[in-house]
Amino acid sequence: MSFGLSGAIAIVLYLSITVAIGLLAARRVNSMRDYMIAGNGFGKWLVSFGVVGTIVSGASLLGNVGSGYGTGYALYVMTMGFAFLGLTVAYLLLAKPMTVTARRHEVYTLPDLLALRYGDSTTVRVLSATGVVLGSFIYMVVQFVAMAWVGTTVFGWSQLASVAFGGAVVILYSLGGGIRSAIWTNLFQMILLAGFAVWIAVWGIREVGGLSALHEKLGAISPEYLEPWHSDGAFVWQNVLLYAFFIGFLAYAGVPHVNTKFFTIRNLEVIRWLPFISCFLYLFGIAAIWAGTSYRVLEDEGSVPVVNDPDSVLPTLIIDQFSPFVVGILCAAVLAAVMSTTDSFMLLSGAAIVRDILKQSIGVRMSDRREMLYTRIACVVLMVAAGALALNPPPFVMALMAVAWGALSAMLGPVVYLGMRWRRANTKGAIASLSAGILVGGVVAILNETVFQDSPLLSPWNVAALGVLASYVAHVVVSLATAPEPSKIFAHFRDEQPSPLDDDVHEEGAKAGGTAGSKTNSLPPAPSE
Repeated sequence: MSFGLSGAIAIVLYLSITVAIGLLAARRVNSMRDYMIAGNGFGKWLVSFGVVGTIVSGASLLGNVGSGYGTGYALYVMTMGFAFLGLTVAYLLLAKPMTVTARRHEVYTLPDLLALRYGDSTTVRVLSATGVVLGSFIYMVVQFVAMAWVGTTVFGWSQLASVAFGGAVVILYSLGGGIRSAIWTNLFQMILLAGFAVWIAVWGIREVGGLSALHEKLGAISPEYLEPWHSDGAFVWQNVLLYAFFIGFLAYAGVPHVNTKFFTIRNLEVIRWLPFISCFLYLFGIAAIWAGTSYRVLEDEGSVPVVNDPDSVLPTLIIDQFSPFVVGILCAAVLAAVMSTTDSFMLLSGAAIVRDILKQSIGVRMSDRREMLYTRIACVVLMVAAGALALNPPPFVMALMAVAWGALSAMLGPVVYLGMRWRRANTKGAIASLSAGILVGGVVAILNETVFQDSPLLSPWNVAALGVLASYVAHVVVSLATAPEPSKIFAHFRDEQPSPLDDDVHEEGAKAGGTAGSKTNSLPPAPSE
């Protein structure tokens, strides 16, 4: 089927709106604080859309459909079994201390936060920055792979042209505005993505005759499609349950593209709404798995083309079943999912290199504006490198994305959760935790996807989950075995007097029916540059 003029119009319309929003946001960026955490922050809707928009990526959209086709419900249970609870716990445990800390200090990145928490430790900063760059870069490669599938499958472009075009668009709309561009465009992108995910899921279920027919036909193809885990292979119970519990529940906000959004929360009144709104949006974002299970049934019945690999299901479905204009809209939704995550990881990894390693650790002197300039340059360099690696894509996108999420969770989750809520945690414990997480959850996980594919280390146990466990154990044991330390962060929560409020905090409190200036909802003004 020819893509057609109408399909091209739909794609161009999406890209034009996205770029326009990004460029408009860039006009409001005047400092590194604006660039990284949006100055005085956002309200509940923008924060929620920003968080879920980065979670539901292009790779997860392609991967959710592919996992439904290839494994049934096992990978769905593995990656999302405890995700809703984990996201809620992250808000409850981390949102308040991270919001307050971002207002009281010049904390723009996760390594900024961890260094402040652990006695301005350069070692903690460097290790956490290394974890951010490593995990974010893997994620960026996966997003570029998703971009390439759209370009090669729908437009017939080469792999290089597809990657180059997608990366250029992300750079164009997000590089100037930083986090403002990312979250403003996430609002538009997530609306488009959620509508697509629900629509394609309903279409698939209707085509096979409803949910009951879907389950019956899947079970007839293979009973394991209906099981929460498989009897052997990559989805045995050790992998599924350990990943679901240790990553989904105990380390969900270890990923920096989620927890750094907490720095952008306008005031404490906003936090009470975030778990409900975010989990509700997440339901829509992951609905596309039903399209994958439906496609498997339709393929068995001979109603749709046979695919060679699970991650080609969604592009094949779009091209084979719909008109050119609808194809354009659906491809725009896939691009929205890709770009809503890529922009955040680009920003996080660029800032980790420039701010946390060059400026704060090595001591390279730079003004606020020069720091923004260097961060933008680092972002472009990292995007080019990630795009180059994506030219030879991995065979199964969802698996690599799960590795990236697990690696970030193992490297950073325990040190963030314990650091924000356990006063006894100290610098030596944090260093041990970061080292264990990077080694097991990061290095070993990557080796298993490359060097040891045929005989993975620590098999059949999930390496990312083991990394989280090792990181928690290392932090607790070393912290208890060494002397306790004071932290500037906990001092803020012993204040008895309310802090002065910004105008936006007054307004938000009034809207919520609260008392302006109350200790519960007040925040101090942002630190000056």
